[in-house]
Amino acid sequence: MAFNFSFFTQSKYTFEGKRDDEDVEIFLYSHWIIMVIKTLSYFIMTAVPIIAVIFYSSELKEKNLLGGAILFLIAYGMIIWSMYFYEVMIYLLDTWIVTNQRIIDIIQKGFFYRTVAELDLSKVQDISVRTSGLIQTIFDFGDVEIQSAGALNKFKFSQVAKPQIVKDRIMKLVLESKKHDAL
Repeated sequence: MAFNFSFFTQSKYTFEGKRDDEDVEIFLYSHWIIMVIKTLSYFIMTAVPIIAVIFYSSELKEKNLLGGAILFLIAYGMIIWSMYFYEVMIYLLDTWIVTNQRIIDIIQKGFFYRTVAELDLSKVQDISVRTSGLIQTIFDFGDVEIQSAGALNKFKFSQVAKPQIVKDRIMKLVLESKKHDAL
C-alpha cells in the first residue's frame, strides 16, 4: 500500500505553466512532522484557556464573570482557528516541483502573495543537503540547497522528507538533462 504523501508516486501532476513535453518527477511539501508540531502547539494554545475557565468556573460564576470568560474563549478560539488555517494554507501552498526539465519553487508568503521561481536543470551546478538537530535526524528531513549558474544564487527546499534521496534524484535528472542537451 502506497503512502499518500509519497513524493515518488508516478502521477500526472499538473500546474500552471506546465509544458506539454514536461513530466513531474518530484512534488514536495515540507515534512509532515512540521505540521504536526504546529497543530500540537495550536491545540495547546486552545486547550490552556479552556482548562483555566473550567478550573476557575465557580469563582467566575460567583463574580458574574463566566459569560465574559466564555465570550473571551469564543473570540480567542476564532483567532486561533484563523491562525491555524493560515498555517495549513502556507504548508499546502509552499511547494517544490522538479520536472524532467526544470525546478520550480513556489513560495506562499501570505493569503494573496506568492513568488514562483524556476531553474532549468541544465543550469544546476551543485546540490547540498543540510540536516541539523535531533528531530531532523530522527524523522529524516532537512534542507536541500541547489546552486545555479543563473541570476538566482540558490534554491532552497526547506524541511523536506528524505533530503539525501531528493538530492540524488535531482542530480540524476540534472545529468540526464545535460546529456540530452549535449546531443
